[in-house]
Amino acid sequence: MAHDDEASRPAGAHFAQRPTIDPRAPQRPDETSQFIMAAQAGASSMRGNRPVSPDETAVFLRAAASRDAAPAPRFEPASMDAFDETNVFDEIQPEPVAPVELSEPQDTSVEEEDLSQSDYEQAGRSAGMMTALILVSRLTGFVRTWAMGAALGLSLLSSSYQIAYNLPSMLYELVIGGMLITAFLPVYLEVRRERGVAAGNEYVGNLLGILLLVLGVASVVATIGAPAVIWTQSFMSADTGQMDTAIYLFRFFAIEILFYGLGSVFSGVLNAHRDYFWSNFAPVLNNVVVIASFAAFFVLDEVLHVDQIISVTVLAVGTTLGVFIQMACQIPALKKHGVHPRLHVDFSDPNLRKTLALGIPTLAATVCAFITASVQNAAALNVQPETGASVVAYSRLWYTLPYALFAVPITTALYTELARDAARHDDDAVREGVARGIAQMLFILIPFALYLIVFSEPLNMVYCVGKFGLEGVSLVSEYLCWLAPALPIYGVCVLLQKSCSALMDMKPYAFSTVLGALALVVVALGGGVALGGGMPVIAFATSAFYIVAIVITLVWMRRRLHGLMLGTMARGLFFGLILGGIGAVAGWGAMQALQSIFGPIIIQSATGPVAAPILKTVGYIAVAGIVSLIVTFVPAVVMKLPEASMFTSILRRFARR
Repeated sequence: MAHDDEASRPAGAHFAQRPTIDPRAPQRPDETSQFIMAAQAGASSMRGNRPVSPDETAVFLRAAASRDAAPAPRFEPASMDAFDETNVFDEIQPEPVAPVELSEPQDTSVEEEDLSQSDYEQAGRSAGMMTALILVSRLTGFVRTWAMGAALGLSLLSSSYQIAYNLPSMLYELVIGGMLITAFLPVYLEVRRERGVAAGNEYVGNLLGILLLVLGVASVVATIGAPAVIWTQSFMSADTGQMDTAIYLFRFFAIEILFYGLGSVFSGVLNAHRDYFWSNFAPVLNNVVVIASFAAFFVLDEVLHVDQIISVTVLAVGTTLGVFIQMACQIPALKKHGVHPRLHVDFSDPNLRKTLALGIPTLAATVCAFITASVQNAAALNVQPETGASVVAYSRLWYTLPYALFAVPITTALYTELARDAARHDDDAVREGVARGIAQMLFILIPFALYLIVFSEPLNMVYCVGKFGLEGVSLVSEYLCWLAPALPIYGVCVLLQKSCSALMDMKPYAFSTVLGALALVVVALGGGVALGGGMPVIAFATSAFYIVAIVITLVWMRRRLHGLMLGTMARGLFFGLILGGIGAVAGWGAMQALQSIFGPIIIQSATGPVAAPILKTVGYIAVAGIVSLIVTFVPAVVMKLPEASMFTSILRRFARR
């Protein structure tokens, strides 16, 4: 692979932009003589006993095609493999040629894409588009959560559902998901770049075949061993029988382990081709199906009063169907990019070994993620029996909302570009990309962490319907206030994980997460349970995890990239704290003014405090939230801060319409 100082010579199409060159321009003597030699000597004289390089193969095919004098269109590089060195012929006026019949038919229905060049401007545009899609996804996700609160409330059934629902994704990552998410994109890009479309399809087909086998077996084993799996999330509970419903639900949900695996590959392929639509729209379809399932549960349980086993079964089947649709809806989009994988299993594939070599260190991180989730759930159920796990789950839904809206688009789009730069050994570009990404992450997520603290009670008032009461609002709001500070460092930690993956070295990140997990366990069990700190300390343990992981990873990355551009990161931190703090104060003031003028969100009645109508609360949140956003981000756009590029891109999109 050529280094940066070699980028000027023709060592592969992925090292330089394709130039637009006048065919009449003078030719370099070496290229012209090479072409004449190929035309006269034919295949045997070109090949000899050594491998044929991409340049030589293209020249040979060119010479072989000149046998027919019939006119033909000018040679188009796009008709060949995008990763072959074909741009040499843009400098030569072609002779009349006839089509070349290759040994294997080539699919010309899809124009080849150049997946080797990074484009950070495209990353910004893609992040803006993904934000819009994720916003739709999160709106439907909010309706889904609201439906869950109305149907299940803050109860043992709610805790059982949350534990059973989250376990398949956790187990998928534990078995293979962490390795797959980390290693697939850089390996796939390398295979496509160096060996072409067919090899890329073979790699994908082999990976899908292995996932069907491995995750299919894992799903069956999890179904059979459901009691043991559920115990990992409730081992500190005194009543061992309280999770029977969770066991029943998980027996339906276990097959989702397979669906998550296949869906991750489909999303990875589409992201590699900078196609982010279906991977971000698919959760919308999942949410719609699950919303319908909660509605059906409510009707069966509260209106028709059927046996609860029937209503719970309907909910279980509907939730599983939603995850299946989320996976399957991405399949048609693969064809547009010429991805037609043939399912097979080949454990000797060198690309599979490369994937495992890159991904295996991530196994430590995924094990830590499973352990930390288990410890927090078990500690919460110990401190707050029956409902502790529900409090954790409801608060995390608000906590992950700004992360999904802003951090996920940034990391997803930036990961693709970082992988390209890392593949070219361009450490300067990687260093700049990481620094800009961290600065943008801090600038965006610090204000939203402050917003979550300021609006914690109004946000959770939205759940006040059906079985969800004010007591639940108080418990979830308190936990959310202590969890919110972890939001910006959560985003930075995930970005560093993607950066290590792009650099194809996950060992430092794996080591950092092991120490981070140890910090979380000590804080949650020692401070939250043993010392009586309760739910607030259990929530704060999340921050302890990310702080330790970030510090250790940054120390390694500073050595690996010969610097970190700390000034760029500090700029994002500074403006995030200043503008975010001002915006949070402005939003708090707007919320207080609205309650003074139009009435409070908690009304004192003869029977005790009751929640105001949900539309009133949502209106207050919308108005006060818009005030916060304007005060924080409009000045940033006006000042043209680079950290606000995502918002600038979104505003430009609307301005063009």
